[in-house]
Amino acid sequence: MPDTSDTRPSVHDSLRRVTELLRKHEVVESLVHRQQGPRQELVEDLVHRMHLVELRKQLETMHPADIAYVLEALPLEQRLITWDLIKPEREGEILLEVSDAVRETLIAHMDQRQLVAATERLDTDEIADLAPDLPSEVIQDVFRSLAPEEREQLRAAMSYPEGTVGALMDFDMISIRDDVTVEVVLRYLRRLDEMPDHTDQLFVVDRAGRLEGLLAVNRLLVTDPETAVATVMRREFVRFSPDEKAQDAAQAFERYDLVSAPVAGSDGRLIGRVTVNAVMDYIREETDSDMLTAGGLREEEDLFASVWKSVKNRWTWLAVNLVTAFIASRVIGVFEDSIAKIVALAALMGVGIPWLRARLGRDPAAGSSVLLTAVTDSGGFFIFLGLATLFLH
Repeated sequence: MPDTSDTRPSVHDSLRRVTELLRKHEVVESLVHRQQGPRQELVEDLVHRMHLVELRKQLETMHPADIAYVLEALPLEQRLITWDLIKPEREGEILLEVSDAVRETLIAHMDQRQLVAATERLDTDEIADLAPDLPSEVIQDVFRSLAPEEREQLRAAMSYPEGTVGALMDFDMISIRDDVTVEVVLRYLRRLDEMPDHTDQLFVVDRAGRLEGLLAVNRLLVTDPETAVATVMRREFVRFSPDEKAQDAAQAFERYDLVSAPVAGSDGRLIGRVTVNAVMDYIREETDSDMLTAGGLREEEDLFASVWKSVKNRWTWLAVNLVTAFIASRVIGVFEDSIAKIVALAALMGVGIPWLRARLGRDPAAGSSVLLTAVTDSGGFFIFLGLATLFLH
């Protein structure tokens, strides 16, 4: 049997390869700059292209999410070199994948024409995701380039606040009428170039566009073509309104193992749908945000940002830590004698507890954590206080 396993390299291998090509490019370019000669410009141009052509080929084989990972792991100068090698038709997808901080550096590096070209290729819900980071002139140009129906979709998508179902919603879906047969639906689907991603069910509406039910694709394929859609559609299903909390939708997707779900307005009309990939992205972003907040970081902070920018983002936490350090030093000064005795007692307990357990016939390893803690704490105190003593004297 032929090998059908995925031969795509891992994202870490891709990062390693990209970093290696960038390093070679910088080394060779540095050597060429040191040489003087009548053909120096020609040599520089050839060297400049040599590794970058290979790097461009490497990027063409990578998934947009993998490219985003690589860009986030590169220092700013290398990041921009890599970004300039990416094909324009892929830039919009990658801008959606990168973190807020990296997206900011990439957008600042692009001119208005490039931004419009990258954004125009996206779906309306994806444009709405990028809109807060784009200059207003770019949004206006993109808006004018859209068809009237897409303009309304973009206007609707941008009207819902972050953290709502409307902000997760997309408009790339298939809706069918309830008064047609399965054969009509199948003929309609065959005329499509491809079905939207994560299409596990079709949304059944009446003549006014009101949501009536769902028709699962697997049910569609095994049903007699002469059967009416209204007969086989499912009338009991999960639906969301655009103003509902995204967190509630995420919990429903987990509880009912949903792949997609319809979004309807207060009048019952079908507006869009929410898919599992949008929900997973929301959960990941919320988790990342919570982890960054716990560490005193912000989402818009770049790993390779300047020290000054990092200080500005964390000044509140730094100030709190400084105040608590002063308070702790005062407390230590008040109880200096007691602390000295407690440190000595802790050291004795660390040695004594495993010894005592051995004398009682118990496993001394169970008390070894106390010994380890005592050793590390005592060593830490010794190093810290020793350095302080040297500094003061």
